[in-house]
Amino acid sequence: MPIISNANHDFSTYSISSDDSSLDRFFTEIPETETIKGVYFQRAQLLRDRKASYVVDHTLQVLINVGGNRYTFPWSTLEQFPQSRLGRLRFCTTPEEIARLCDDYDETCREYFFDRNPTAFRVILNFLAAGKLRLLRELCAVSLHDELDYWGVDASHMERCCRRRMNTRVEEVVERERKEQEWRQKRVMLKKTTTETKKGYHKLSWMLREVVENPQSGLAAKMFACLSVVMVMVTVVSLCISTMPDLRDEEIRVRMKPPGS
Repeated sequence: MPIISNANHDFSTYSISSDDSSLDRFFTEIPETETIKGVYFQRAQLLRDRKASYVVDHTLQVLINVGGNRYTFPWSTLEQFPQSRLGRLRFCTTPEEIARLCDDYDETCREYFFDRNPTAFRVILNFLAAGKLRLLRELCAVSLHDELDYWGVDASHMERCCRRRMNTRVEEVVERERKEQEWRQKRVMLKKTTTETKKGYHKLSWMLREVVENPQSGLAAKMFACLSVVMVMVTVVSLCISTMPDLRDEEIRVRMKPPGS
C-alpha cells in the first residue's frame, strides 16, 4: 500500500525485522502521566485499615480523625489553605495551641481528633482534595453553614447555585428563630403583667383585710373602726326610737288615712 506523503523519502534502507530495536528509531517511549483529577484526589486519603496509620510519614502528612473516620492530608495541601482550621495545625508548636484547634490529640500516633459530623466533613474533604465546594442533598444547609464556619472555609468558594440555596435556607431559619424569640418575649411579658396584676390584687386584698380586721394596722383601719361604731350606734338609736308609743300611733294614723284626703 502506498504511503501518502508530500515528502520524497527513501525507505529502501529499512527492512522488516522481528527485532523491535529497529522500531525504536522511529518511536520513542511516551511517559505515562496522571490526569489532573487523579493528582487532586491523591491529596487526601481515607484510611480504612487501622494499621495504615503506623506507616504515615508525619513530616509530609497529617493524620486526622473526624467522627471516627481517619484521613491523611499532605501538609503541602493544607498550606494552600492557611486560614482553615486544618491549615493552622501546621503552625502549632505547643499542646495548648493544638487544644485550641482540635478536640483531642494522641501524641503517640500524632493523630488529631475532631468530634464533628463525618457526613458534613465530606464536603470539606472534597474541597481540600479537589478544590470543589458543593452542597450535598442529604446534608442540612444550616449544618453545612456551621461546619464551614468551624473548619474556617469561606463560603465564597462554593458554587453560586449551592451558595444561594444554602444562604436562602439559613435566612429562613434565622427568620423563624427571630419570630419564635419575639413570641417567647411576648409570652414572658404577658406572664409578667399577669403576675404583677395578681400581685397587685393580692396586695389590695391583704390591705382591705387588715383595715377591716385589725384597727391598729393604720389610720385607715382606725377610721373604718370609728365609722363602724358610729353606724352601729345610729342603727341602735333608730331601732329604739321606732319602738316609742307616740311614734307608733302616728305611724298607724298615717297608714289608716284615706288616699287623697
